[in-house]
Amino acid sequence: MNCTWQAGRDAPGDTQYFLYWQNSRYDNMMECEHYIKDENGRNMGCRFQNVRIEKAYFVVNGSSKGSLIQIYNESIELYKIEKLMPPSNISVNCEEIKNDCIIQWQPPQINHSNKTKCFKYEINIKYKVRGISSPTLNINTWENSHTFQRPNTKKKYHLKMRAAGTACLVSSAWGEWSATIEFGKNKPVPSASLPPAVS
Repeated sequence: MNCTWQAGRDAPGDTQYFLYWQNSRYDNMMECEHYIKDENGRNMGCRFQNVRIEKAYFVVNGSSKGSLIQIYNESIELYKIEKLMPPSNISVNCEEIKNDCIIQWQPPQINHSNKTKCFKYEINIKYKVRGISSPTLNINTWENSHTFQRPNTKKKYHLKMRAAGTACLVSSAWGEWSATIEFGKNKPVPSASLPPAVS
């Protein structure tokens, strides 16, 4: 997790900032271990590793030789601002003769729940005909698999998907799209046979 801030508008050039945080009011305050610095060496952010997505209390204070720097503090429910990664291990298996394609995936990795029912998914599918994209088909589901009925078994389809939280203290905002996956096939158009040349 990255936490960033901007220098105060009237802050002197020698102002240095420090971030402290605690997971609850009963925990000890901890200082940032990995500051993000600007070109002048001033702390302008903090990079956290192995963050537990819970409610956290943050304090940013500053010091300057010439003036007092106002303290900033805020309690944040981190799961509300978490940006979800895409679903993983996405696979598509199509029946050769039938129109059915089974799409399967694993939920995004989060470190504060191992339940599979925390998410809803959006699946985006389209194909191209003569270089023109078909209308996009958006499918919403709460399961970890979906059966897609191909309208045409001769087309190559492009699929991407993303997730959002529905429970389990997971952000309800849509996360990142997955990389595009191709499935199906393009059947080559048979070339017309030309009559023999007459000399």
